[in-house]
Amino acid sequence: MRARATVAGLLGAGIVSGGAVTGAASPAAADVGVCTGVAGCHVVSTADVNGDGRADTVAIARRGADGAPSGSVIVRVKTSATHVASTTRRTSYWYGALWQGAAHIDSRPGKEIVVGYTSGAHTLFFSTLTWRNGNLVTLNQPGGARHWAVDGAYNINLGWKHRTGDPVGVIRHRVAERKANGRFRGTVTKFRWGSDGVWHRVGFTVTDPLSDSTAFSWGGWQFTGLQRF
Repeated sequence: MRARATVAGLLGAGIVSGGAVTGAASPAAADVGVCTGVAGCHVVSTADVNGDGRADTVAIARRGADGAPSGSVIVRVKTSATHVASTTRRTSYWYGALWQGAAHIDSRPGKEIVVGYTSGAHTLFFSTLTWRNGNLVTLNQPGGARHWAVDGAYNINLGWKHRTGDPVGVIRHRVAERKANGRFRGTVTKFRWGSDGVWHRVGFTVTDPLSDSTAFSWGGWQFTGLQRF
């Protein structure tokens, strides 16, 4: 009787397993917040960034004053209850909100994140981040530049567009420049993201002259999920 009682006591304590009784369960890992420990951090979006088919939480935090010559933006993406990826990109003379949006730009699974980098009189430059091997890294624009430029002005309009009906990863760079005769000349360069992980030029067209109304419509981002300017 004493032996049976001792075993029963051990079973009840979870020290010995047997039958339907098992050891004490390990505590679940704590759910981490996307902004935990980061001052000024705030959620800006939910989007599938890592390409696993589930929405991730995206947050940013600014360092430096609005329009400061030197600053930075911290971008954080929570991909699971226990994992947050974080990266920091420099900013310079950026005015206004840094968040531009999240959109499918290259053809790999997951959306790219676009945040402001620097602004001129009317030209805007952006940092574009993509998911690679568990980290947020820079996605260069076609041609290799690290920052993507858009513009919308009287004499120049620059924009990036994903046209409805095109496969994901096919984009167009549209440039409209006003010539000495007062008319616009427009060029459209078509790029495709290749399986080798780089952009390939797959088309080029010229329109000369280009109407003012068409030229002015070319400036800015034209992707689902991104603000135009």
